[in-house]
Amino acid sequence: MGAALMLYRVRPWVLALASACGALSAHAGLLDDDEARRAILELRQQRAKDTESSNAKLSALNAQLDQVKRSLVDLNAQIEQLRGDLAKQSGQNELLARDLSELQRHQKDLQQGVDERVRKLEPQTVNLDGKTFQVEPEEKALFEDALAKLRQADFAGGAAGLAGLIKRYPATGYRESALYWQGNAQYGLRNYKEALVSFRALLSQAPAHARAPEAMLSIANCHTELKETKAARKALDDLIKNYPDSEAAQAARERLASASTAAAKAQARKN
Repeated sequence: MGAALMLYRVRPWVLALASACGALSAHAGLLDDDEARRAILELRQQRAKDTESSNAKLSALNAQLDQVKRSLVDLNAQIEQLRGDLAKQSGQNELLARDLSELQRHQKDLQQGVDERVRKLEPQTVNLDGKTFQVEPEEKALFEDALAKLRQADFAGGAAGLAGLIKRYPATGYRESALYWQGNAQYGLRNYKEALVSFRALLSQAPAHARAPEAMLSIANCHTELKETKAARKALDDLIKNYPDSEAAQAARERLASASTAAAKAQARKN
């Protein structure tokens, strides 16, 4: 009975305490929920800020990337323009190089033409029949043209050409050789007396000339053709006397020996 009474007395207090504890627990639960909500809100706000910041940075990066892309496009355009300019410049350089080469070739041709014309006007050194001398281009052309005609057996043309050379250039270095060949041309035309004049002029003007022995042999030939036997023999004797070592002198000896043999045979036939 006493225990029951005590329990009865204590129960309200316990109940009150339990009720208080329950209230405290409920209040504590309410506090935990508010803090959680605040934490969640703060977290959401922070995440929103972070997202906004990230979006801002991303937008800035995209803007920078767009700028870089535009810069690359501009750079590529500039590169292509530069390539085009270089190609154009290269083409111009090749054209200039060709023009320069053509100009240099033309200049070289002009210079060669000028040099050729100058050479044709300048005196030339000639070595003929053991004699070296200077001649004018026209002078040389006249002599060579006359000899060319003689080689073609055009004796009249050759004689006229040599006569014209001597008349136009009386002091020409070709004079002695021209007289010799003029005499041969006249001999070919059977103008023996005129040939004698030409050959004797050579001997008179240049007795030491390389053609002098042949000229004297030709004089003997002219006398032979003119039936001037004594004059022919004298010319052969003079040739052997004046030019004993020449080929013409050897020919003169053979001719005289042959003539002597022929004369001896003739005399023998008479006897």
